[in-house]
Amino acid sequence: MKNLLSISEINILSKGEQQKIKGGASLDPTKCSCSCSGSIVGPFYCSQIMGCLDVYTCNDNTI
Repeated sequence: MKNLLSISEINILSKGEQQKIKGGASLDPTKCSCSCSGSIVGPFYCSQIMGCLDVYTCNDNTI
């Protein structure tokens, strides 16, 4: 802690100030899904946390 305080232009935030900070990346897997064609659907991070089968599964009617 002593070394951090010696760095110039550092501000120490109080607990109250820290609680007011909002933002950051929220990796919510419930926002990710797979399309019928096997593509990943959702925010940009979905491709990093899940995968889809490369098969077409929509309207699979056999005659």
